Amino acid sequence: MLPIRAAARRTALAALSLGLLFEGPALAQPKPTVVVMGEDADEDSVPRGNRIFQRVIAELSETMNLRGYNVYDETAVAMGFTQPNRVRRRDAELIEVARSVSSPPLDVVAVFQIYASASKSAYSDIVRPEVRIPGRLLNVRTGQSLGSFEVAGVQLPPLPQGCDRECLLERVGTEAKVIAGDVAAALTAKLDGVVAPRRGADAGAASVPGAVAAPVAAGPAGEACGGLPTAYVVRLNGFSAQEVQAAEEYMAAFRCYEHHRPVRAGTSAAEYWYETRSDSARLGRNLRLMLEHMSAPGQVQFSGNTFVLSRVATR
Repeated sequence: MLPIRAAARRTALAALSLGLLFEGPALAQPKPTVVVMGEDADEDSVPRGNRIFQRVIAELSETMNLRGYNVYDETAVAMGFTQPNRVRRRDAELIEVARSVSSPPLDVVAVFQIYASASKSAYSDIVRPEVRIPGRLLNVRTGQSLGSFEVAGVQLPPLPQGCDRECLLERVGTEAKVIAGDVAAALTAKLDGVVAPRRGADAGAASVPGAVAAPVAAGPAGEACGGLPTAYVVRLNGFSAQEVQAAEEYMAAFRCYEHHRPVRAGTSAAEYWYETRSDSARLGRNLRLMLEHMSAPGQVQFSGNTFVLSRVATR
């Protein structure tokens, strides 16, 4: 009886690694959802609400949108639970706001700052504006840095004689918009590299002891694992030690699996830090099918970035 069950498990693991049990013909991962936010806690930076700030955030959002990313407006998605017009906000507050948005779930936050000034030449009355825009990308769920870029030191045209505040804002805003386009292009290129398809992640079962070496040979380009590497917490409650071991083998065989790490383990509960390029919907389906193949009645709950699998005891 035991050899038959072991063989059945090996067969299921191989099928899971190929995605034969649950994947449809289209395997391409959607691109990450992005929100662009300005950090203006530094008193020397351009504050939120300033027209220079608005032109920069619009250019950053538009450039990333044209590169194929789903970019959401911060005010539109967060106005239900936070005051949208607050200024001088630190990055900790911005990240907390991004994590609190549940519809739609946000994957990446692009944080930028704007530093603008004007310096007068030591040899004449020529005044040149100076603009510096640093930007960085963060994984909303894990806080992982996905890349950063800064444009600074650009020689900008001098201001015309008699340039008042209105003239200064318009001139600097125009230059800042151009610089923001360069920053957005660089950040998007970095994000493209992070979400680029990886065929090595397809062969999830290859590293599982006892799993069948399934032929994961090259297929259509759509079969590669692309998408943002995402981390989840997977908790198992009420399972036996043998069931926990089987579940760990199954999870390591899921398509687009990256790696996992045990966080805690006990006689009735286990918790894992699980990294994958699958989205939450696919991972949830995998976990439900895993329980079905294990013949272990249970429930799967998901909230934030945490999956909780609870064993339903039966007589």
